[in-house]
Amino acid sequence: MGQLRTRKRGSTWEWSFEGAKINGKRNPISHGGYRTKAEAITAGTQAKAEYDSAGRRFTPSDISVSDYLDYWYDNYVKTNLSYNTQKDYEKKIRVHLKPAFGKYRLASLETDVIQKWIDGMKRQGYSRSMVKNTLSCLSGALGYAVYPCKYIKYNPCDYARIPKIVMSDEAKAHTEYICVKEDFAAIIERFGPDSNFYIPLMTGYHCGTRLGEAYGIDLLHDVDFEHLLIGIQHQLANEGGKWYYRPPKYDSIRTIKILPEYEKILKTEIHNRKKNMLRYGQYFTKTYQMDDGLIFQAPANVKIVGKEIMPISAKENGELLTPYSFKYCSKVIHEELGNPLFHSHCLRHTHGTLLAENGAQPKTVMERLGHKDIKTTMDRYVFNTEKMQNDAIVILADAIS
Repeated sequence: MGQLRTRKRGSTWEWSFEGAKINGKRNPISHGGYRTKAEAITAGTQAKAEYDSAGRRFTPSDISVSDYLDYWYDNYVKTNLSYNTQKDYEKKIRVHLKPAFGKYRLASLETDVIQKWIDGMKRQGYSRSMVKNTLSCLSGALGYAVYPCKYIKYNPCDYARIPKIVMSDEAKAHTEYICVKEDFAAIIERFGPDSNFYIPLMTGYHCGTRLGEAYGIDLLHDVDFEHLLIGIQHQLANEGGKWYYRPPKYDSIRTIKILPEYEKILKTEIHNRKKNMLRYGQYFTKTYQMDDGLIFQAPANVKIVGKEIMPISAKENGELLTPYSFKYCSKVIHEELGNPLFHSHCLRHTHGTLLAENGAQPKTVMERLGHKDIKTTMDRYVFNTEKMQNDAIVILADAIS
């Protein structure tokens, strides 16, 4: 912008400078009433510096990474990311990023420092996903410093590499576990139609949902029984001890086809829920979604201004069941059924793998599971299982014979 100018007007001094043009017209900025020229220069210099930095509270060349992370968290994370992501990033910043990089100047942080930190995390035994997710947090912060803030010219995380971390056989078996028919049959025998866990288990197996997405299904509004469709519109998320309907991960709202046998399960649940409403009467607990997504429950005889919903999983008296309750289900499967490899996400992994092994196209699997991109689908729902390898050799034999 223009140079700072001062002039005397009567008995006092005034400073002024040219601001950015508005609609092609000059935009002079000034202030007067100073007793001396020196006072006007001091005040004008500060005002011009603040104007040139658009109200920025620091000089980019001087700010530490620690202070910048606070700035990024307050100005970007809090206003753009979900509550759970905010809490996750706050912990990553506090526990890992500030201790490692906080003392450096933002403008002087280079890739070699970040790479040494990555290598150190590996030596300390952190998993590759932990290192990757923490680096992603740092990269997001520094990317924001590049654009739109323009505090630094490039993101030093772009050139850092996460070394391959060899997964233990036990961890690999847990991560890659497929819940085969026999295992799933044993689970459903233990947690049958009368169990609170029956529908969440069936939903994961039939729809490949994330656990929060399964518990976020509203039987009144998300199921199209006529066309055998179900909408994955929400995930049930805990924010500060309260439960909310929030968009699925990566905003992956989608509508997927369902099998008639799963449709029958949902119809039966709705029928039983209505019977319980009559049975419990005023003591039945109804569920409402408020405008901000808050899930609110009240006795049936209390009038609530909100959208009445029917959560996919509830107790007999209507009280909401949440993903937290599923920990008990997993514990029973581990200890009582002798299946230590089971975890809630394995049903999603099983669903994706079954589709892949039986000829579903990667893009179809990606859209059904709500993945961010096709690479995730190809990497996680390995389109290269043992069955597919065996099928490939049969195809090759037929082709060359």
